[in-house]
Amino acid sequence: MPQDHHLLNEHQRRHYEVLLAGLEDSLDAIEGLIARTGPGEAAGITRYESDLPPDFVDSIRPVLTELRARAARLARKLSLRGQSRSVARSIRAILVSEMVRLEDSTSARLRGYGAIDPRVTDVIDPDLHALHALLASIHKRLATTRKVDLSRGDQ
Repeated sequence: MPQDHHLLNEHQRRHYEVLLAGLEDSLDAIEGLIARTGPGEAAGITRYESDLPPDFVDSIRPVLTELRARAARLARKLSLRGQSRSVARSIRAILVSEMVRLEDSTSARLRGYGAIDPRVTDVIDPDLHALHALLASIHKRLATTRKVDLSRGDQ
């Protein structure tokens, strides 16, 4: 173990584990966005514009590599255990977040944005409820999977 492992108490160590794991996630997100700037990447309603400065992608790659290497060195220096994340739990969190956003966008909740056209309830709400139901069906499948995994002693 590196000598620096006594620098941090358990709470401080957890803080740095979360901080560096978040940095890794952000670097992954940046790389994902860079990959979406090619032609023909308009899938769904979101379109990413190719508005990066010239040579940005080529110049940023070594910086991203250095960021990852430095974060990994710091983690080793501090004897961080790293983050173990459940894929199922992460997907559930995304699903719940999106379901709440859909619930907050129904015509009843839209009133905070101004007067509501009477047709909104009939036009928007059924689609929002259908989207919510589909997300909930995925969430339910994960809940079922979790029960099965727990019965085998997995977590």
